[in-house]
Amino acid sequence: MRMMRGAIHLIAPAGSLGSFYAVLGIKGAAQLIALVQECVGDAYRITADQAILDAEEDELQAGRTDDAARAGDITAALADSNVRAIVAVRGGAWFTRILPRIGFSVLDRRESPVAVFGFSELTPLVNIVGAHRNGLAFYDMGPAFLVYGLKRHAVMVLGLSDATDPTPDEWMRANLCHHIRDYFRRVIEIIEGRGEPITLPARLVRGVLADRFDAIFIGGNLTVLSTMIGSRYEECIDPCRKWIVLEDFNDKPERLDRFLAHLTLAEYWERCAGVLLGDFHHGDRDLGPAVLTMLEYHLPPESRLPVLVTPEVGHTWPMTPIPLHRAASLSRGPDGEYCVCWSVPAPARL
Repeated sequence: MRMMRGAIHLIAPAGSLGSFYAVLGIKGAAQLIALVQECVGDAYRITADQAILDAEEDELQAGRTDDAARAGDITAALADSNVRAIVAVRGGAWFTRILPRIGFSVLDRRESPVAVFGFSELTPLVNIVGAHRNGLAFYDMGPAFLVYGLKRHAVMVLGLSDATDPTPDEWMRANLCHHIRDYFRRVIEIIEGRGEPITLPARLVRGVLADRFDAIFIGGNLTVLSTMIGSRYEECIDPCRKWIVLEDFNDKPERLDRFLAHLTLAEYWERCAGVLLGDFHHGDRDLGPAVLTMLEYHLPPESRLPVLVTPEVGHTWPMTPIPLHRAASLSRGPDGEYCVCWSVPAPARL
């Protein structure tokens, strides 16, 4: 066995992993850790707090009862220079309230940067860590999201139904383990600074852009992002000369409008360089066009703010990870479509 190059730490500080375990046919955290260890081989040691991964949630009893433990687990992982990456297994709920308990100052004492992968409810975590000199942040789905993402893809793109062979659920189960392995393969390529540059297609729907330019992104889930405005962490989502990534799902248009209004009242549109709208949907309804229409009512009069849309960021599959607080290049192709391209971090940084 070759010498391991550090640890990849799994966290589950939001929703319960119970349904993920059931689909995988495993009984708990120990088996999940073993499964992921098999995926990554002997290059990295997979670590986690098993009690946190196994915790249940009760929405009528404040969701989770382990706030101190969840915050302590993340703080310890951020402090441990042996941890090369922190992977949020899923999003969900109940995370944002524990932010004040997490000791982000431990990042100052790290001997090397740490990469964090998460999305949805983990929007604050990736933005805060990404803003730190010792943090690398990637807005990317957790592996448990594949259960929902693959099944929805089977319905919406492949046209499968409960009357077809295979059914959406059968197709998801047949492909799940392969894509979990692929997910962790990509995590390793990113933290080792190898692999092909990652590209994200985007279409310009508003404003004017140069054929080629660099951009820095902040943002993520619209609902959760709005909770950071006016907080002690607001500087980590400072929009000045940056592009704002926005996505959300399973919420009513009127509520999405309220969250956009929070950005409007905080004068985000006047300060940002542009907006990248990802996937917005509620069940089978595509809300992307509705959000784009709403946005026009929020932008300042005579604003020429550019807006790009992409189908590959958000609660969707396939999802392309996007770096936060790190420059990416954008270029217009012969067909007029844009491509967001970024290279994995140089190994020297890790």
